[in-house]
Amino acid sequence: MTQQINHDNSWRIKMLEQGLAHLGQALVIVSSRAEVLFASHAAEILLKNQNGLAVINQQLTAELPPDNVRLQNAINTAIDAQHTQDNSISIYIHRNQHPRPYYLSISRMQKQADERRDGHSVMILIKDLSLNYEFWTERLSAEFGLSRREVECVVLLTERRSAKEVSEVMNISTETVRQYIKNVFKKMDVQKQHELVSLALEYRRNR
Repeated sequence: MTQQINHDNSWRIKMLEQGLAHLGQALVIVSSRAEVLFASHAAEILLKNQNGLAVINQQLTAELPPDNVRLQNAINTAIDAQHTQDNSISIYIHRNQHPRPYYLSISRMQKQADERRDGHSVMILIKDLSLNYEFWTERLSAEFGLSRREVECVVLLTERRSAKEVSEVMNISTETVRQYIKNVFKKMDVQKQHELVSLALEYRRNR
């Protein structure tokens, strides 16, 4: 009986992994102690490459410091038994060796009431945005005559990042970021940052 249950569970896990891989997503499950409990085959390959994400000391870690701060905060929020956050938290993780980010959807896995005092386990879905990202950034560049670095700056601003965070991810000074923003304002014919972000996101939605 036990062997049959184990076989059924293994089959379900295999089918889940195949389904997620077909959708272009990898799965990582993190314990209430923030330790990686499970990684799908696609996630194992992604993490083995250590390009943007890796497991260090049993914890899922982002390569870029500002992204890692966001990742750890999101995981800890999902784990926290006292926190009322029920919806998933979405963040972008950038890679030094690749222009396109990962998109992470982080959500808590519900427990019985008497188990919640120890915190929740966390499910993390990872999607590589290569194709959508490339199409979107090419549209922005072609429509507004933006340079590659200006486009990169715009994309980071759509992720609700401060000028300081943008400078850290792009490895440039905050003054250079401000100059990029000034140039983009003129090219996109906007006057405020929220207008820039709204217009850029509109081009992503209407791809």
